[in-house]
Order: sequence, then structure tokens, then C-alpha cells
Amino acid sequence: MDRLTWSQYGIELAKTAALRSEDPFVQVGCCILRSDNSVASLGYNGAPPSVNIDWSDRDDRRKRVIHAETNALKHIKPGEADRMFVTLMPCGDCIKNVASYGIKNIFYVKRYDLDPSAENLALEFGINLIQI
Repeated sequence: MDRLTWSQYGIELAKTAALRSEDPFVQVGCCILRSDNSVASLGYNGAPPSVNIDWSDRDDRRKRVIHAETNALKHIKPGEADRMFVTLMPCGDCIKNVASYGIKNIFYVKRYDLDPSAENLALEFGINLIQI
């Protein structure tokens, strides 16, 4: 059996993290790796602590869900990691948060088409978006 590449490893960890999401519409996972390939953090999308979301209303739940990238970033320091792996391409707000941590490469599985600003912001901030 062949060994996973580091990119495959990061994506598989992100997919596993997504399994913790309680969102019935979109489960997103995130893995952040340091330059030595050690895991810096994992995160998934979900409700803030002690907040109950009405998951039956797809549009209303969007206003309350904390994104997987944000949940993963809260466990690291700026400059600590260099790569992020997500199951869904980050939105524009998440791209801004990622930029503030100095992460320059984001690998993702599925494209996110609801926020056209994400690609432009990534380009402006020097962040590479790589679909795998």
C-alpha cells in the first residue's frame, strides 16, 4: 500500500473533522499543518458553544454557524502554520481570517460558488487556492 502524500493526509484529516459537524446541509472540515507536517489544528463547522441552532431553516442557520476554518484557526498562533486543508473552498470572510495568520496555501476539495469575493481576496492577499 502506498503512503498518503502530505496533501492527501491533510485532506483526509479535514474530511474526518467534518464528520463532527451537526449541520445537516453542509459538513465542512479543516486541517492546518505546520511546515514540518505536524498537525497544528483541526476544526469543523457548527454552532458556537452553548448556542442552539434551528437546523431546519437552511438560510437562517447560515447567520449562526461558525465556519470550520475559524474553528481551526482559534487554536494556533499567527505564523505557526503554512498550509490549510478544507473540504469546501473558504468564503471571503474566512480568506481574510486565513490571511491574518500568514497561511499562504489552501487546499480544498469542493469549490464554493456562493461568495465570488473569495478568489479575488485570495489573489490580493497572495494566498494560493489549490483544488485537489
